[in-house]
Amino acid sequence: MDNINTGKDFMKFFQTKGDYLVELSENHFKNKEYKKALELLNQAYSNYMKCNSTDDAERTKKRYLDIKSNFLK
Repeated sequence: MDNINTGKDFMKFFQTKGDYLVELSENHFKNKEYKKALELLNQAYSNYMKCNSTDDAERTKKRYLDIKSNFLK
């Protein structure tokens, strides 16, 4: 049996899933569903960290903190 390396596929999957979750969170944000948007951003952050996409993770974290501090009190 050949040794199959699926690491790149998993990295691509986590990146794509993170991108999707960020996009979905923006839809919830526009509908003023701030808690759901935060939940989705948190999931996206986790996915970005799994695939070592630190730039996307930092952008997501900043967006999370922005929504949390400005729209939830």
